[in-house]
Amino acid sequence: MATKTYRPSLQTKANILQTAMELFNEKGTAAVSMNSLAQALGISAGNLQYHYRSKKEVIRAILEELFKQFDLIYEPSNEPLTLDILRHIMRLTIDLVWKYRFFYRESPALLRNDRTLALRFREIEEIRLAQQEAIFKRLSAAGRVQIDLRPDEFHNVVQMGWVLVHTWLPYAESTGQTIDEAALEHAVEVMVQFYKPYIGDL
Repeated sequence: MATKTYRPSLQTKANILQTAMELFNEKGTAAVSMNSLAQALGISAGNLQYHYRSKKEVIRAILEELFKQFDLIYEPSNEPLTLDILRHIMRLTIDLVWKYRFFYRESPALLRNDRTLALRFREIEEIRLAQQEAIFKRLSAAGRVQIDLRPDEFHNVVQMGWVLVHTWLPYAESTGQTIDEAALEHAVEVMVQFYKPYIGDL
């Protein structure tokens, strides 16, 4: 008789990550233990640890989902880039930053305390910067970039834009702003304004 093997439910894993992200966003990662996460899920700590052995593993798995969603936004495209498309890309990006806001609030500490996560994040960031440069190159090829930039200046502008999109909402929160629909739209316009000196009026 063949031995039955238990295959973890994908839905259970998804529920764990969704609940963990909600708790991290609400309380911060330090305030959420594996026991409190299990309690919020209505499962035993042992059941939770069957799927994820530690909080670090939970955070890594959540961020892999974030990385996948960024992949969808920044898929290579030959479509001409218009201001409306740029705004759409920025809005999708800002929405992800807000959805996964615990990470952007705490990223220095999380990366400092988890070398595995830090190495993975650096790997992904290299890909993201290359994708941002590809967007600018599409603009350049279409004659949209208004300022001649040396390669190092070009890289610096792209990097500054990528840092800004990651940090604007945590900054807005730190000044007491409520992050609502108007704040998200304002964040998009901040990004468009940052890029406008380089792209002109698309």
